[in-house]
Amino acid sequence: MTETRATTVPGTPESRRRRRRALQPRAIGAIALAWVLLWDRVTPGNIVNGVLVGLLVTYAFPLPSIEFDGRLRPHRVLWLIVRFLGDLVVASWQVMRLAFGRRRPTNAVIEVQLRSRSDFYLTITAELVALVPGSVVVDARRSTSVLYLHLLDVRPDGGIESQRAHVLAVERRVVRALGSPAEIAAIEHGAPWPTATGAGPTPDPDTRREERS
Repeated sequence: MTETRATTVPGTPESRRRRRRALQPRAIGAIALAWVLLWDRVTPGNIVNGVLVGLLVTYAFPLPSIEFDGRLRPHRVLWLIVRFLGDLVVASWQVMRLAFGRRRPTNAVIEVQLRSRSDFYLTITAELVALVPGSVVVDARRSTSVLYLHLLDVRPDGGIESQRAHVLAVERRVVRALGSPAEIAAIEHGAPWPTATGAGPTPDPDTRREERS
């Protein structure tokens, strides 16, 4: 009698569901650490309770698996940090001038279609943009790799496109610092994004919307 075993193809919804239900030690450790910090006392009971809470949370609300096929490039990571610090200083100065000035700012909510199709790069790009004063990420769509940003004081003469270009430049630096050769080629030359790390269908880049406030 022949025994047939069902195999799960990597990348399919079933395989992703199984990975999400697997043990997540890093997430459990982070939740346990947060639990101990909340109690402000390191005791065996608090540590055990933190681990139990982490197990319960990760099982009841499993985090989606994030695939990463790239590698760390220290010199590009350093350049990414330098540029982020520069953006931080410039944006802080602009916000300070705006706070003490008399001109009424013109705000905007814009949509930015990222070129990568990875939750990993989407998250890092969103964090780097949100940490800069004057910009807030109001929504991030994993299925389409789209960020919605609220921006402070956007000039009407090309300000929206300038901000879009800035976000895409941040994404490009992130991929160049952490991505694989195929991902870097896709971000630099417009090649198709590698399907192994794809996070969803490619949306129409022409469907952009912005709302002025």
